[in-house]
Amino acid sequence: MNKLSAVFILIIILATGLCYVNSLHNQFIWDDEDWILKNSTVKDWHAWPDLLTQNSIQGARKGSNFYRPLQAITHGIDYLLWQYALPGHHVTNIIFHCLAAIALFLLLSRIFSQNIAFLSALFFAVHPIQTEAVTYISGRADPMAALFILLTILLFEKNLILSCLFFLCAILSKESALVTPALVVIYLFLKDADIKKVFKKILPLLIILGVYGVLRLTVLNFTHTIPENVPKPFFYVPIYIRASTFLKTLPVYFRILFWPFGLHMERDISLSYSVFELQSLLGLFIILASFIVGYRIRKQQKILLFSAAWFFIVMFPNSNIIPINALIYEHWLYLPSVGFFVALAWTLDRLLKKGSAARFISIALIIFISLFYIWRTFDRNKEWRSPISFYESTIRYKPDSARLHNNLAMAYVDEGRSKDAIRAYRKAIQVGDYYAQPHYNLSNIYLKNGDYDSAIKELKRSIEIDNGFLYSHESLAVIYFNQDRFSEAKKEALFVLEREPQNRIAREVLGKISGAAVFDYSPEYTQ
Repeated sequence: MNKLSAVFILIIILATGLCYVNSLHNQFIWDDEDWILKNSTVKDWHAWPDLLTQNSIQGARKGSNFYRPLQAITHGIDYLLWQYALPGHHVTNIIFHCLAAIALFLLLSRIFSQNIAFLSALFFAVHPIQTEAVTYISGRADPMAALFILLTILLFEKNLILSCLFFLCAILSKESALVTPALVVIYLFLKDADIKKVFKKILPLLIILGVYGVLRLTVLNFTHTIPENVPKPFFYVPIYIRASTFLKTLPVYFRILFWPFGLHMERDISLSYSVFELQSLLGLFIILASFIVGYRIRKQQKILLFSAAWFFIVMFPNSNIIPINALIYEHWLYLPSVGFFVALAWTLDRLLKKGSAARFISIALIIFISLFYIWRTFDRNKEWRSPISFYESTIRYKPDSARLHNNLAMAYVDEGRSKDAIRAYRKAIQVGDYYAQPHYNLSNIYLKNGDYDSAIKELKRSIEIDNGFLYSHESLAVIYFNQDRFSEAKKEALFVLEREPQNRIAREVLGKISGAAVFDYSPEYTQ
């Protein structure tokens, strides 16, 4: 490594630190509850081996098809070191992000000029779109997977065993890392490798991918743990509609890359039923233009072809061609954005070489863009400061989201603002009475106020929505027990134990029925 590379890396580190220094005391938010705060498996290092055989948030008693044991273990290590001290958890995210930016710089330095590599990595490090993956503690999967993907490519030619190990780490951090072999092919193409030998070279990666795929479709498939009431709207939509809708998301993605304002975590988009819808057509134009321009200048510059291929290959797992649980998220841009930043860096680098006037303009643009991104990232971090600031900010963009109102109500409860919490829970029920949590959480407030009839009513409604929501059955078991309604209490407790044989509350209810002592119970609020 030469001195200039060391200087570039130092600038990347300092710029990243400057961007995220004001996030160190940001509170736990949203899925941090499932990944850390209420995840008994993550918080008990003796239970970490279980993370290899169960969905990653099962320790929080939640169903999902997330299988990210490496991410979960890093949260466990953080908890072991820091417990609930916020800076420790945030520093880990920032380190992963910074290392990913450095790995990107080292990789791009091998195939493009140092200027392009540096600018691409710098923009990647400081762009505000990355806050959803860096400032948000549970967003850690993206920088982790990105780092391991980049290391897989970096070491592929020099140390295949280590490269395969990093690929394994990548897919155990986030499922979308399955595209890594395709990125290795792009890298080898840019290095002018013999295309006929490429398949043989990447065979070890394909074997790992194949084994992982078989396991995820069989013994490590956790779709059966997802509650039946959880909407799966895109699993039954024809593929041409899903593809057209993906095209519709592209103008949104590129808009927030170019103009990163109005960022929020509850972004949504309506289905596109035809590729001839204006926004879908615009998305198709973006794809065609990217590849056509890249192909036309490939003999002089392969860089634009690389940019387009990188963006769309890494974005593929989130395209809904293979159905997933959402249509659009800002953090899905985390690694695909490299394609955008490389194209931007190439444009500025070309200006830099065109004479004194163009050079001055290019330097001014580089400084302006970097400072603009840093400012926007720094400012966006403030919205992640606390659950209340986060949810109130997000609701401005998505006022009809039941889960946002539910989670805002929980934040109000934590601050002792019961009236605001009741109003927010009722708003959640009003805008979307299709999941159990608002009713269950509202029942907890009624319990605290001694209004048992209203609490029971809300708990019964939550069970109507999701009979598998065990928190509500637990709560009913305790209420019935304390009201001397022992047969009903026993029924609810047995229901819980059939599904969670080691459930402490249900076992205690059954154990105390004969003694008829008052049961001391503090219900938890849940997202």
